Amino acid sequence: MTMFRRGIFYFFLSIYLKEFLGVSNTEMTLFATLPMVVNIVAQSTLWGRISDRFKKRRLLIIFGETYAAIGYLVVFWIHKRVGANNSLRAAAFVIIIGFTVIEAGWSSSNLGWSTLIADLTKDTERSKVMGRLQFVGGIGNVLGVTASGFLYNSGLGFWDGSLFYISSGIMVFSIVALFLIPESYADLEEQIEENNVKQEINSDLALKNRKKPSSIWNWKLFVWLIIIVAIVNIGGNSIGQMIQIYTRLPDTFAASDIVIAQLRNTSSIAMIIAGLAIGFFTTRFGDDRMLLIGFSLVFIATISLPFASSIVIYFIYMALKGTSRVWIQTTSYAMVTRVVPLERRGRMMGYYNAAFFLAWGLGGTILTGPVADAIVASNSVIIMIYTIMVLVIVGLLIYLLSKKVLPVKKKKYLNLSWLIGYIILLSTGIAFLTKPITNAIIVSRISDPNLYLSSLSSYANSVMASVTDFGLDAYAYIITFYIAALIAVIGIIAYLFLRPSNYKQFKLRKHISEEVI
Repeated sequence: MTMFRRGIFYFFLSIYLKEFLGVSNTEMTLFATLPMVVNIVAQSTLWGRISDRFKKRRLLIIFGETYAAIGYLVVFWIHKRVGANNSLRAAAFVIIIGFTVIEAGWSSSNLGWSTLIADLTKDTERSKVMGRLQFVGGIGNVLGVTASGFLYNSGLGFWDGSLFYISSGIMVFSIVALFLIPESYADLEEQIEENNVKQEINSDLALKNRKKPSSIWNWKLFVWLIIIVAIVNIGGNSIGQMIQIYTRLPDTFAASDIVIAQLRNTSSIAMIIAGLAIGFFTTRFGDDRMLLIGFSLVFIATISLPFASSIVIYFIYMALKGTSRVWIQTTSYAMVTRVVPLERRGRMMGYYNAAFFLAWGLGGTILTGPVADAIVASNSVIIMIYTIMVLVIVGLLIYLLSKKVLPVKKKKYLNLSWLIGYIILLSTGIAFLTKPITNAIIVSRISDPNLYLSSLSSYANSVMASVTDFGLDAYAYIITFYIAALIAVIGIIAYLFLRPSNYKQFKLRKHISEEVI
């Protein structure tokens, strides 16, 4: 039901904000960024602590779903009233700000689910269980997106409220179903851990460790993994909203609402298949290797987009994206729960969720959205700033890899302060060349260069200037595809070459607790 609700509501929301309410690319991404920022702050600072203190996982889920069900209706009524007064952009920001407020309470549901699944499963079976949940969720997503393709109706589905009412009703109905599951097995797990201590009583190391159970866990290993997951997810998801707009442009594929829904369903069907298969693959190859394959699929899918001359490639992209999402989320979840102790599970799972929730909008808001708007508006300052940022990040990554790979004698020639200075100077020089090169490429892609040049002078008078007739919007989105692929590569390289020395602790090992269970 959760995935059905997400599919029926969120997939077309970005299109509604941009095409119906008239916001920019960057503003469009805010609906996924600001609520997720509030979501992870609330999870890590409030709901995680409550979960660890009382271990009432199901109660957190029920509260979050109830709060959101009411909040959806309030946001709809306010946005409709504001928009009816000929202020459509203001109505868009009502949705963005309203959903941000909703996420403060709704995030308790996300935290409750993450900790409850860990409570109810054994280490050896978590990948399989997560895969089965992805399988069920994929079915719900297919049904939701299909329904949304018919209900969206060029934006009237949101404007008239049908999508809001249906989503709220699904949340209310899901609350009833929650009473069919147990509250938590965390108390049982604590008892099992106590039994394990008694069995290990002859071990001096075990006795020493049990004095301060929360002080010896490998938090650096945990932080490293969620940073890598966040980088790859930010890259892969930074173009999530761009894809839907790009395929609808008249000079690309002019995709209809139904075709857009079919694209999303392709991803959901891939999630269903991947959810069934992930248990077998993780048992055979291990979570860490399957996580790398998931990362690789993100890059392969994304880098293919700029070269796609047929919408068929975008269907393949969505299939790879769905598969990678299941494999990344399933394997990383199993690896994280393997190193996080029970007494810190609530708070740490809040941080883990941040690696996924922030990725939905953060990359689009701070990277691809502004870059697309800058190219369309010919904003050379923005283009230069982002060129410098990318080159600095790449330079620092090369430095870190060099420190890891080079022999000890050669490492003394590496100086971080000098390197940063050289990178900034070099990237600034390259950035000054970015603007004329960008203009030259754009002019070469359009049928009437004079139309492009004249549009630049008039753009300041109208943010909503029509530029799609000569492909400028399409070109801007293609540039964002390259940026997304670059970010994913950075994460993959860091995963391969910057592994901590105790990385093997992520690998599955049989514990006494599993035998007791």
